[in-house]
Amino acid sequence: MKKLLIAAAALSILAAAPALAATTDFKAVDTDGNGTVSYEELLVVMPDVTKGQFATADADGSGELSVEEFEKVTMMK
Repeated sequence: MKKLLIAAAALSILAAAPALAATTDFKAVDTDGNGTVSYEELLVVMPDVTKGQFATADADGSGELSVEEFEKVTMMK
């Protein structure tokens, strides 16, 4: 069930931001280089993403997207 929810969240995020298809490089989005993507960093490439969508994609609840969480979101098309 958790995987289904993550997949649904990923699809909703992708639907909200077609521009992401052009920028799926994690390192390019992680502008501060700390190894995670914050909501603010994601907004640069996905200006329509909501905090709720971001929180859903943040499966571990850390407040930032790990490489794995980011890849799950960007690889689903």
